[in-house]
Amino acid sequence: MKHSVMSNAAWMMSEKIVSVFGVIFVTSYVAKSFGPTVFGQIAFSASLFSIVQTVAIFGTETILFKSISKSVPKGMRLMAVAKQLRMALLLILSLPVLLYVWLTMRENFMVFAIASFLSAMFVTQDIFSVYNNARLASRMNTVANATGMILSFAISFTIAWMKLSPLLLSLSIVAVTLVPYLIKRGMFYQAQSITPPPRRKHKTYLRYLLHAGLPLAISSVFISIQVKLAQFFLVGVGSAHELGLFTAANTISASWIFIPVAIITSCFTEIFRARSDVAIQLASRLYGYVMAVSFLMLIFIALFGDRIISVLFGHDYTQSGNLVTLLSLATCFSAMGTVAYRYMVKEGGFNYLLVKIILLVVISVATNWFFIRSWGLTGAAWSVLVTELLSLTVMNYFFKNAVILKIQLSSLNYKTYK
Repeated sequence: MKHSVMSNAAWMMSEKIVSVFGVIFVTSYVAKSFGPTVFGQIAFSASLFSIVQTVAIFGTETILFKSISKSVPKGMRLMAVAKQLRMALLLILSLPVLLYVWLTMRENFMVFAIASFLSAMFVTQDIFSVYNNARLASRMNTVANATGMILSFAISFTIAWMKLSPLLLSLSIVAVTLVPYLIKRGMFYQAQSITPPPRRKHKTYLRYLLHAGLPLAISSVFISIQVKLAQFFLVGVGSAHELGLFTAANTISASWIFIPVAIITSCFTEIFRARSDVAIQLASRLYGYVMAVSFLMLIFIALFGDRIISVLFGHDYTQSGNLVTLLSLATCFSAMGTVAYRYMVKEGGFNYLLVKIILLVVISVATNWFFIRSWGLTGAAWSVLVTELLSLTVMNYFFKNAVILKIQLSSLNYKTYK
C-alpha cells in the first residue's frame, strides 16, 4: 500500500482506538451502573434513529466519496446540494418517529429518542467527513471525532459515577456528534468554502443525487434494518433487558471492525480511479488483508470474549458472554463484505445491491422470527451470522459473471500479493 494510504488508514484507526477505549471502560461502566434495562432503552432509541439517519443521508456518502475522488470542484458542488437534501429528509422522517415513541413508549424512551434525533441531525449535516476521507485527510476527522468522544465519555462517566439520573445520558448522546461537527465545519471553512451550483443547474445536481442515491439509499436502509432486526425482534418477543444483553455482546464483538474499515476506506480512493482489471487485482489484495485482520481478531475474541464481558459489564451480563464468538464471526463476514459492496458501487451495481438487500431483509425477518422464538438470545446471534454469511457469499455471486467470487478466490492466491 502507498504511504499516503497507510497514513490515512492509521489516522482513522487512531480515532477508533479512542472509541474502543470508551466502549471498554466507560460504556461498560455506565451499563453496569444503570443495568440492562436502561442500556436497552438507549440502544432501542439509537436503533430507531440510525435508520432515520440512514434514509436522510440517502446514499450520498458513497456518491460524494466517489465524486470528490475524481473531481474536487464537482464534488464540492454536490456537497452543497446533499446537505440541503439530507436536512429535508431528516425532518420529514423524524416527526412521525418521535410521535410514535411519545404515544407508545415510556418517558425514558422519549428523552433518549429526542437526544438520538439531535445526534442524527449533526451526523447528516456533516458533509465534511467524506471530503476529508476522499482527500486522504482523515487526521482532521480523527481530531474532531476523538474530541467529541472524549467529552461524551466524560459526561457519561460523571453521570454514572455520581449516580445521577440516567436521563442525563442524553447529553452524552448529543455531544458525541455535535462537537465533531462544529470542529470539522470550522476547519473546513478556514481552508475553503462550498460554492453551490448555479440556480439553473441546481435541479440537475439534485436529480443526479436522487437518481444515483435512491438505489443506494434503499439498500442502506435495508442494511440498517437488517442489522437492527435482531434487536427489534428481541424487544418484541423479549424485553429491553434482553436487548441490553445482546447489545453488550455485540459491542465487544464489533469493537475491532474499525481496523478493516479504515484500511478499506483508504484503499478505495485508489480503486475507484483504477481501470477494471487493475481494480480487481487491488480489490483481491485488499480482501486478503481484511480477511487476515478479521480472523486474527476473531481468535482473540473467541479466547477472551466471555471474560471481557464479565469483567467490564458485570455478572448481570453473564449471558452476553455466550454470544460474543458468534457475533464476532458475523463481524468478520461483514468486514469482508464491505470490500465486495464498495467494489459493486465502483462498477455501478446500484440496482443489484438494491435487490440483494431486499432479499436479505426478507431472509433476515424469517431467520430472526424462527431463531429468536426457538432459542432466544442465542437465536438472535445465529440469525445475524447466517444473514452475514449469505450476504458475503451466495448473494454476491450473481453480479457481473461472479466477479466477487473471482476476487475472493484470487485473494487466496499468494501471487496476488507480489
